[in-house]
Amino acid sequence: MRSLFSGQAAEVAEPSEFVNRPLDVKYLLDELERLNAVNPSWQLNVQRAAIIGQSFGGYTALALAGASLNFSQLRQDCNNPKDIWNLSLLLQCRALALPLTQDNLKDWRIKAAIAINPFTSSIFGELGLRKIQIPIAIVSSSADTIAPALPEQIIPFAWLTAERKYLLSIDRASHFSTIGESAAEDADPIPLPAQVIGPNPAIARRYVSILSVAFMETYLDRNPQYRPYLSSSYIQTISQAPLDVSLVSSLPLTQLANSICTVVTAQQNFCPQAYRRGRKES
Repeated sequence: MRSLFSGQAAEVAEPSEFVNRPLDVKYLLDELERLNAVNPSWQLNVQRAAIIGQSFGGYTALALAGASLNFSQLRQDCNNPKDIWNLSLLLQCRALALPLTQDNLKDWRIKAAIAINPFTSSIFGELGLRKIQIPIAIVSSSADTIAPALPEQIIPFAWLTAERKYLLSIDRASHFSTIGESAAEDADPIPLPAQVIGPNPAIARRYVSILSVAFMETYLDRNPQYRPYLSSSYIQTISQAPLDVSLVSSLPLTQLANSICTVVTAQQNFCPQAYRRGRKES
């Protein structure tokens, strides 16, 4: 990111990162299994792991959760781009340089996943996201100009067929609102203008913390007493201005297209396409 801001780099990431990032997590889990075998005092259950990722990390979380790369959708969207407001497509289209055989990066040890501001629409598409069958939560931010909420999280959420799924939507939050500052003493934070981060990012981070604890306690640790915190009624009680928040566990595509396209002006060029796709699916 610093190289991009300084003009020393022209690309956000190499195409190989779409494969290497999930493989890094697989390697880490393999190493933990090996270390646990030689040191039983650790008592790690690596067979029940969970992952949380933001942005490119959100993509990584979804890939490990079971979403497969959709090269057909990528070719269609990248050769005939329609959503000129979606900056994440510039990154997603980089995956076309990958071998077509590298489409499945799922790790069976991942039993639950949270993806924050992920990009999904073309790299996975509907067919890729339908393959996720573990508990999944997606966080979207209405003022995200990098991976816009409507095409990259909201409509893709409606494609999910997993039995246990949640969409946390944070109003007025940006792509960077949920990212906390590093605690490392030698950390060199990337300077971002306040208007890029958005108002009161601490509120957005609090929402993600609450969702993460309730979601992981419920589906990773199998602790049913946390399930009530994964309800829209509870989330409404913690909603705080200026970043109002909502939680849903289902979203019919036709209802989605009709309601959102009336209020989203910055992404109206995407709405007719999403509506047609929703009508066809329904």
